[in-house]
Amino acid sequence: MSESFRQANGRKVVSRASAQELGTVSHLLIDGPHRSVAAVVVGRGRRARLVDWAALSGFGPDAVMVADEGALRTPADAREQAAADGKLELVGRRALTEFGNELGIIDDVTFNPRTGALETLRVADRDIDAAALLGSGSFAAVLDKSQESLP
Repeated sequence: MSESFRQANGRKVVSRASAQELGTVSHLLIDGPHRSVAAVVVGRGRRARLVDWAALSGFGPDAVMVADEGALRTPADAREQAAADGKLELVGRRALTEFGNELGIIDDVTFNPRTGALETLRVADRDIDAAALLGSGSFAAVLDKSQESLP
C-alpha cells in the first residue's frame, strides 16, 4: 500500500521508548539519484530536526515511529537546512523535462512506507512513474522525457 507526501504532512512523530510525541512531519527530503525518501523533516526552520529514513521504526497511517528522541538530529549541511526551511519540498514544485519544457506542478508524490522508495509523481492530473525523476532543487524537479508516461 502506498503513502503520499500530502497524507504524511502533519503526521505525529512518536518515540517508541517514551510514547511521547516529538513533533509532526512537515515534509520529506528525497534522495534524487535513488528516488527514495532520505529523511523525514520534523518541524520547520531553525527548530526543524531530521530523522534519517533508516532510523525509522515504522511509518504508519497515524504516526511515524522512532526508537527514541536520539533519532532526531539537526540538519548536517546546507542541503538539509534548505529542506528544513521547506525549500526542497517536491509537492508544489514545477516539473520540467530535461529540455526545459513545462509539465505542470507536482501535486503529490506516492512512496512505499516500508522502503521509502518513490513510486509516482502526480503532475497536472496524471501519474508519472518516479523512475522519470532525474533530480530536484529549489526551482524545479527535472523529469526524463524518454519515459513513456511523459508527453
